Amino acid sequence: MQSHTFTRSRGVPIYMNGSVSHQRLYDRLSEPSTSRQLPRSTSLAPTGHRGSSSRREREPIDTSLPSTFIPRFHDESAVRRMNYRQIPGTDIRISKIGAAAIGGMFGNVEDSITKIVETAIKQGINYIDTGYWYSQSRSESILGKALSKIPRKSYYISTKVGRFELDYARTFDFRADKILESLTNSLKRLQLTYIDICYVQIHDADFAPNESIVLYETLQALEMAKASGKIRYIGLTGYPLGKIVQLVDCSATKIDFVMTYCKGTLNNNSLGQFTSWFHTRNIAVINSGALCWGLLTEKGPPPWHPASDEIKEACLAATTYCSSKNISISKLALDYALNFPNIACCLVGMDSVQQVLDNLELANFSRITDVEQRVRDRIMRRYLDRLENAGWEGVDVAQYWKKLKKLGLTALATHRHSSVESLASTLNGFSLYSSNSSSELRTPRRRRPF
Repeated sequence: MQSHTFTRSRGVPIYMNGSVSHQRLYDRLSEPSTSRQLPRSTSLAPTGHRGSSSRREREPIDTSLPSTFIPRFHDESAVRRMNYRQIPGTDIRISKIGAAAIGGMFGNVEDSITKIVETAIKQGINYIDTGYWYSQSRSESILGKALSKIPRKSYYISTKVGRFELDYARTFDFRADKILESLTNSLKRLQLTYIDICYVQIHDADFAPNESIVLYETLQALEMAKASGKIRYIGLTGYPLGKIVQLVDCSATKIDFVMTYCKGTLNNNSLGQFTSWFHTRNIAVINSGALCWGLLTEKGPPPWHPASDEIKEACLAATTYCSSKNISISKLALDYALNFPNIACCLVGMDSVQQVLDNLELANFSRITDVEQRVRDRIMRRYLDRLENAGWEGVDVAQYWKKLKKLGLTALATHRHSSVESLASTLNGFSLYSSNSSSELRTPRRRRPF
């Protein structure tokens, strides 16, 4: 199978240079899998990029400087090496790689947040993502402190509204007054006068009662915020791509950006079913979760990860195979996500200055070698393709909760959750409080939940 054509999308018609009708897309999504009739996975890159040299040729890069460039602040040579992509219908030229989860969302922070952010921006990364939901506003507060030392013109930033408290009864609130209040508070925490992109967070269970509120109240509130200069562009974000497509199709509000996570990865490339649909509507796609919350790392996923045992075992087998060849599966996964077709940007977590530099090296220079490419083809064919793009939408929450109790994560019993995504995101948010490596994180903390 040729991964760059996304025939692994299991029977869904994909036109990389055309469009897929809304009705046909949904009709075909319900059809049985046809993957057994498809050729194997080989490469995300076009065939012409696979030469005999140890490194594939770099894609052509527009060396003109973006509007975020500031002389004597940026490293000009680094900015010229970065690939920037113009977002249709906007004045944004976004870097190929963006910064997400700055602050130790998946581990300890080795350097100060300010140093990490400053290095990333000076080296050409001009997009940073955050949100209230990440550790209940703490991510925004920490990032606001770091960005106060950075010229505002040098970056684009996005935040999220719609998802707030840890308790199930108050997890989501799409009412206009709550949305505008949340946005105002985010601006204060970030110490900014405006935000470039504001996303509405969509959840994966029991969304139907909220759909009309989002369409006729939430998005209208964001249009008001846009008209008043508090935000510049409007986006949708969430794990369930089908629901995002449904909202875009019904919305009278122009949606400029869509962000999704863990759907443009080695083990799940179902994002490929939708990129052409978004592309024909001039909607920029942001690919996040390249390492699938730790599944595609040598360290492995955290114990709370909502993936099924089948997914975890397949990813572990692929990781073990890569290790036997002295190859990092994280590098293979990141290269795959960075070069996913028809995306505007890939968001990557960065917990140290060295990690920033390593990610930039992969994005701007090295790609992966022919040997690494063959190993990636092999693990996709042997282990990951058979997962059929399995994810964790609709996983039984009760069973997941029983599993967490067996793991000793009983302190979360005070919270109720409507979906596995909600519970997993809660645990993900708690992980920030366990990080004490950065001086900027050494502030009074809440009691650790476990």
